[in-house]
Amino acid sequence: MEFFANKGIFILGGDIDIDSFYGLLTGVLPVIYYKNKEPIWVFLNSCGGDILQGLAIHDILVAVAKHGIVVNILGMGVVASMAVCIMQAATKRFAFPNTQFTIHQASLTGDGGTQEVNELIENAKEVERVNEIVLKIIAERSGVDLEGLKSISKKTDYSIGADKAKEFGQHGLIDEVITTFPFPING
Repeated sequence: MEFFANKGIFILGGDIDIDSFYGLLTGVLPVIYYKNKEPIWVFLNSCGGDILQGLAIHDILVAVAKHGIVVNILGMGVVASMAVCIMQAATKRFAFPNTQFTIHQASLTGDGGTQEVNELIENAKEVERVNEIVLKIIAERSGVDLEGLKSISKKTDYSIGADKAKEFGQHGLIDEVITTFPFPING
């Protein structure tokens, strides 16, 4: 992984969690610190995961871009749930043709313990608040109406392929569908 990070390539796959947050953070900090202005690439293949860690990853990538570094994200396989939000942090958003995208409302997961009604209500309100942040990020970047986004993702998953993702809203969930790596692979 260190070899790829030295080349500005980061792999974000599997569940979005604290490990993926720290993995990306420790990789991109040297890029900013040493003022490397070469574009970075994030290969994204994730069904989503922890909303707060996903928002932290989104914020890191936005901050990197604000340092004048082009942040490219290449979606492959599946880009779902929180991963769709992370994808919107890119300067340029790419996807392979068979990449599948899924948007849905945030969900509440518990530790298996018992909760009182007031705890459930508080937790539901917090999930609703954070869900609003995630959907707003997706709506603003893709150019789709926030209320429309809430409507299509309510009570079910909204899944589309790469071509439809490019046409989603005024600006799309992605900018370009590609069939090969968009950089030299030999060096």
